[in-house]
Amino acid sequence: MGKTSSRLLVWSARLVKVVMVVVAVPVAVGLLRGVLQQTDAASASGGTWHEWIQWGFMTYVWIHLLLFRPQALFRASHRLFSVLAGWVFGGQVASVETSGGKGKSAKGVGEPGQQGSTLVAFSPYVIPLSVILVCALAWLLAHWVDRVWLDAPASFLIGLTAAFHWLMTAEALQQQRSRWHLETYLLAIGLVFVVSLLIGGSCLTWAIPGYAFLQALADGLAHAQAIYTTLVQRLFL
Repeated sequence: MGKTSSRLLVWSARLVKVVMVVVAVPVAVGLLRGVLQQTDAASASGGTWHEWIQWGFMTYVWIHLLLFRPQALFRASHRLFSVLAGWVFGGQVASVETSGGKGKSAKGVGEPGQQGSTLVAFSPYVIPLSVILVCALAWLLAHWVDRVWLDAPASFLIGLTAAFHWLMTAEALQQQRSRWHLETYLLAIGLVFVVSLLIGGSCLTWAIPGYAFLQALADGLAHAQAIYTTLVQRLFL
């Protein structure tokens, strides 16, 4: 009886994760569309911020696929951020480097007396530090550099660093795939994308003139609702 109850709880938990993945996908797509709509409304040198961000994003994708993957840079930024997060939240991370293709687990995750360790371990994944730094730098330079010369490089770097963060994070989580069920892996990817998009999207207000994050958020939720409505109509009506 105990084994049956335990299996039921396990399968119930897995079902909940599947439902969360299904719910998260339209939200992710809707938020991305909302943010891109706002960047499309802001003009940059020879185009819009949306166009330059796309160029930067695709440039890194091709570099990542065809040339090299800056693992050392990602690990260094991950380790630095983990140290800062550990200091802020009081958790501990033994190592974030990979060895032999397998990610090392965070020390103290789930152990008594190590509250905050899980938050510390995943904070570098959900907080796009490189995007935040580019936005902050663009805001500072805007006080001394004409926006005609600043907007295109800044938007290009935003797209480049966003692709760097998401692709390298996906690879890092993939290395832990053998220890997770498929729905756990997909849920982790979805949550990382949504949270990092919210954080990075809010920081775009520093760099893009006239960018309204709250409007991007409202538009994104409206797009997500439209996707839900379409799915319900196609499946049940």
